[in-house]
Amino acid sequence: MSASHGMAALMISILFLSLICDITTNPCKLDVKVEQVIHNEGFHRNITYRIVFTEDYEDRWSYRDCVLGLEQTLPAGVYTNPDELGDLRRINRLNAIPKNRINVELPTEQSEPNVVYIMDNVRDSQVYMWLPVHARYHQAVPGGSMARNEIGAPKLYLRCPDQRLDLCKKAVASSMTFLCNGSSKEKCIWKSIPFTMMTDMIVWDVPVGNTDDYYIVAGGTSIVIIVGSLYLLKIIHEYKVRPKQKLQ
Repeated sequence: MSASHGMAALMISILFLSLICDITTNPCKLDVKVEQVIHNEGFHRNITYRIVFTEDYEDRWSYRDCVLGLEQTLPAGVYTNPDELGDLRRINRLNAIPKNRINVELPTEQSEPNVVYIMDNVRDSQVYMWLPVHARYHQAVPGGSMARNEIGAPKLYLRCPDQRLDLCKKAVASSMTFLCNGSSKEKCIWKSIPFTMMTDMIVWDVPVGNTDDYYIVAGGTSIVIIVGSLYLLKIIHEYKVRPKQKLQ
């Protein structure tokens, strides 16, 4: 009886040690997929992100109760409005902040690519994020054309309340330091995580003005201004004359 108990205890110990060894050598099997889609029409649109983590229950500890950080690089012809992002943070609709200062008035030719961070808590195996983006105007060219803006895949980061990601040396490539939260200036260490992109690069074509139409547009604008001014002067004159006619 004691021999059988000893054998059972030995088998349990071996299984326990093998489990610990497996967790230590390869504790994280992050399988993340990302879908990136642009919506709406015109110069003001929204990019949506769907981040799906592995469905394996044993691997949920790797991301559960963590914060997901998304880093999106936008080309010179696309920007996010810092004031708009600030308003969305104040009403808790979106936690996003640009990396550098953005001048929303500049045309594309005088602008540079910009980076924005989006942060959200990981509540389950799927995280949905979104970002309002705007297209810049381009300087007009002879004949007019369409300017192409290409928005590539984002980068993903995780920040957890404990040191669990330190064990994920194989799954987590590197670390980076940036803001812990969009509403504060405190910085934290984020772990870069690999993922599979499920959608193609976003292509956003923006119309460019035609310099050949300059004189036509300028002439038409001048005529409208002159006619409108004469009409206003006529209305003002009639208003001033009308009381005098009543007195007579």
